[in-house]
Amino acid sequence: MDVSYLYTPALRVDSVVAHLDSLSTDMVVVDLEDSTHVQAKQDARHKIQNFDFSPIRSRGIKLGLRINTIASHDGLADLQLLKTLYAAGKHDLQTIFLPKVNHPNEVKIYRALLSGLSCAPRLCTFIETVEAVDNADGIASVSDALCFGQADLVSEMYSPNAAFIDYARARLCVAAARHNLQAIDTNSFEIKDMEKFEAECVTAKGYGFTGKAAIHPDQLAGINRVFAVSPEMVSKYQSCIEAYMSSTTGFVIKDGEVIAPPFIAKAKRMLSLYQR
Repeated sequence: MDVSYLYTPALRVDSVVAHLDSLSTDMVVVDLEDSTHVQAKQDARHKIQNFDFSPIRSRGIKLGLRINTIASHDGLADLQLLKTLYAAGKHDLQTIFLPKVNHPNEVKIYRALLSGLSCAPRLCTFIETVEAVDNADGIASVSDALCFGQADLVSEMYSPNAAFIDYARARLCVAAARHNLQAIDTNSFEIKDMEKFEAECVTAKGYGFTGKAAIHPDQLAGINRVFAVSPEMVSKYQSCIEAYMSSTTGFVIKDGEVIAPPFIAKAKRMLSLYQR
């Protein structure tokens, strides 16, 4: 399961290749949206169309692309770029991050437009508007993963309402769990105090997030430490299931812990998520 997602502006993707030896990320997300200035988006698309991503892929690092919203000319141009790349046999960008989605029908439109590609990409949808929070479950039902965009969500408010942000995070994580999707936490602008950053990761995991976005390589170690799935945890879930299935009673005590149907359901859900 992917847990760390390093974002890079499309026009600076060369820097990722230059520092591959020091990167420990599951995915590099090339960003055509917020980190690419509106006047530079065409140059960014040209860069992506002609860029050699093979050094990144050869390290076992996956690649994603955050495009602009379909409600913009740049978003339409980004979709055309994907069509051109896939038609040329360039399938490096296999996960597409969809920003500013408000309703599940928007995801369906993206999926319909991308269905004709030779290899349909995964669609990871951002929950980053007030309307999207209200529609989180429906959006999850047609997505392949959910991402939280706190900065954009806060921009719709007069003030960063902590209670609503907590509610939004909970809505996203519950919707993701219901549909067995990964829940990716928002990026953090804390790039100096790594203890504070890692504490943010712990809090996010407590909400139910399964991974986190990064905007700086220094953040990757903390993300990987907090969210990585250990073989021991997988083994524990498997042994709990096996112990319960081989028992003739409704409750089993294994290694001093009570194992009951709700815990088995949780173990099966987590194993299913990890396998995805």
